Amino acid sequence: MAAGVIEGGDRASLRVAGLASVYTRLMEGHPRFNVEQLHDSLLNVDHALIRLTPIVTQRLLVDFRANEDSGPAVGILPEVKSLQERLTSIERARPGFDRPKRINVIMWPLRVDALERLGVLNVLRGRLAQLDAFDALRQLDEAFAELLRLERDEQRRAITGEGYETIWSQTQTV
Repeated sequence: MAAGVIEGGDRASLRVAGLASVYTRLMEGHPRFNVEQLHDSLLNVDHALIRLTPIVTQRLLVDFRANEDSGPAVGILPEVKSLQERLTSIERARPGFDRPKRINVIMWPLRVDALERLGVLNVLRGRLAQLDAFDALRQLDEAFAELLRLERDEQRRAITGEGYETIWSQTQTV
């Protein structure tokens, strides 16, 4: 698990690896994903930024915060190069809200469809429904469909070689 703090005029901390100790280590050193702990964590945060597998570079932002002008929202954010850029992207996605003091990042090690299969989307839907955030529920379904499409398109490109280079070329033996 890694954590970092950005110093300067604005101070924000970044929690990585699923909000709490969602990852645990097995004896052989492979990460195991603790879905139940993730479900519990999602019930207690004001927002979550889900970083998907390396094949999908976009991030899913689920923001449960509301004010007098705007309710909870869900959206897809682009990949960024720094914490400062991430904070700016969240501010742009959620104008009228304070910059988060902490970014709750979930490092999702599985394919996009596993969000549905393992109940993560149901937890998010349930929480949004409790907040009467019906627009955000629609946004969540649209974002999930878009992430599935992005993952499928990238897999197709990998298979066809579009945008990829061969590391090892096939050699002919005589």
